[in-house]
Amino acid sequence: KAVVSTQSTGSYTVSDVTERAREIARERPLCVPSLPPMLAPTPRSPGLSSLRPFTGKIRVVSRSSVTYHSEGSEEESQLDLCALEQLVEIGQTRFIVEVMQKLADKPPDTLVSLMKALDAGIEANGLGVVKDNSNWLARPRCLEIAGAINRYRHLRLKE
Repeated sequence: KAVVSTQSTGSYTVSDVTERAREIARERPLCVPSLPPMLAPTPRSPGLSSLRPFTGKIRVVSRSSVTYHSEGSEEESQLDLCALEQLVEIGQTRFIVEVMQKLADKPPDTLVSLMKALDAGIEANGLGVVKDNSNWLARPRCLEIAGAINRYRHLRLKE
């Protein structure tokens, strides 16, 4: 029930205005615009040859920065991961670099399916799934790995 209190000369009067509120609602019909149905986004499928970014010296500078030389360039490039706040250990960044190299050898697929396959491989075989000597690696979440791939400047997506 809708109740309105009014004050007149120091005392309150309570009155039921439910019916009046319903009348106003009937007089002003709800106008909802018709929108086209939302479509699912196209899955991101990286051109895996573009994932082999590191052809020269690779330096994992910190947990949020990797410097490398990309194919055909003598200039040093940087992979900036500072927006990936869940990366807390430099070993996670090293793992991401190894994963990007490893994914270049996989058959083309969507980023989501690549992350699921990677996650299953890690669960079954540990961090050694990307590198035999995994002593200095730490496991990031697949979300951070995908985020790093998305931040790679030379990434090419398949149409």
